[in-house]
Amino acid sequence: MSAPDSTRRYGWIDAEIRELAVATVRDLLPHVESLWAACCEVSKQLSVHPNTIKNWYRGAVSEQDTPPAGTNLELTAAREQMRALQRLNANLVEALKDRGTPP
Repeated sequence: MSAPDSTRRYGWIDAEIRELAVATVRDLLPHVESLWAACCEVSKQLSVHPNTIKNWYRGAVSEQDTPPAGTNLELTAAREQMRALQRLNANLVEALKDRGTPP
C-alpha cells in the first residue's frame, strides 16, 4: 500500500515551504560548490533528505535558470584578476623577447 502523492513521507510540508526551499537553494548556489551542497544546507533546516530537496528544486527550476555553482562575486573577481595578470605576464615576456633579453 502506497501513500497518496500529496502526503508522502513529508506530508507536513506544504507548497509554500517547498517554494521557500527551492528559493533558498537557488540563493545558495552561487556561494557553494555544487547543487548537492546547497541541498544539504537546506535539508538541515527542514530535517528533509537532501535528495528530496534536490528533486523539489529540479522539478521547479529548469537548468537554464540555474546559476552555476561556485560563481560568487569573489571567485569571479579573482578569476578576472588572474586573467589580467596572465595577459600582463605575456606582454612582459613579449617585450623582453623584442629587446633580446631572455625571460
